[in-house]
Amino acid sequence: MPDFFSEPEHQPFQLGSGTVGALLLHGFPGTPAELRPLGKQLAAAGWAAYGPLLPGFGAQIPTLGQKTRHDWLHAAQTEWQKVKAAHETAVLIGYSMGGALALNLAAQQPPDFLVLLAPFWRFGSWQGNLLPIVKHFQKTIYPFAKADFGDTAVRQQLSEIMPAADLDDPQVQHQIRTQIQLPTQTIDEVRLLGKAGGKLASAITCPTLVLQGSDDQVVPPKLTRQLVTRLAGPATYRELPGNHLFPKMQPPNPHNITPDILNFVRSG
Repeated sequence: MPDFFSEPEHQPFQLGSGTVGALLLHGFPGTPAELRPLGKQLAAAGWAAYGPLLPGFGAQIPTLGQKTRHDWLHAAQTEWQKVKAAHETAVLIGYSMGGALALNLAAQQPPDFLVLLAPFWRFGSWQGNLLPIVKHFQKTIYPFAKADFGDTAVRQQLSEIMPAADLDDPQVQHQIRTQIQLPTQTIDEVRLLGKAGGKLASAITCPTLVLQGSDDQVVPPKLTRQLVTRLAGPATYRELPGNHLFPKMQPPNPHNITPDILNFVRSG
């Protein structure tokens, strides 16, 4: 099996400099690559952008089952404290599961500005509510067990995870189907992290910008709109054309979210 997430884009980044510092928290089971394009554009606009790699992700993915939400929170808190100490204005940006982390951080160590990108805080289907039970008798799931290797979206996702893999090789396909697995316990940790973030939303009073893809099947717009109503501070909600991957700003998600974020902070 080729190495997971071996390309440099999956490594942590620190880009630019300035009085404004932004911490960008990636999603599940993602890496800083998800937010690197945004980080580059923020740096070009005069900000300092920091994108940490959370414990158990990227090349560390084989250890993910050993990590909990507390590990992710501790790592994010450590990086957030550094950003707050180093910059006059501190902006916290969370994408998907990173949004759940950002909600937890913002309630305890408030940012000057909070930006949530398709923030996860609960599952949209009833299956998610069964995780506390399922995790005890089904230890793992195999997300690519029935993958269609002719599907462009599947190939793109796998190319990002394993750039050196020959996806047309039947042996590689078999390895992907049978060896890539996610512990149900870990998915339940994501659920618990989101649940805590949702509860803490009422304690968040800082200005918040929430951006959401209108065609998002991972974090449904309906749930994000519900989350916005829980925020105690001033909140701006914008629904953009695109799916869950809109923060990458790559086709089929053409909208550039950087001006939205820059204007939000400048006007605050």
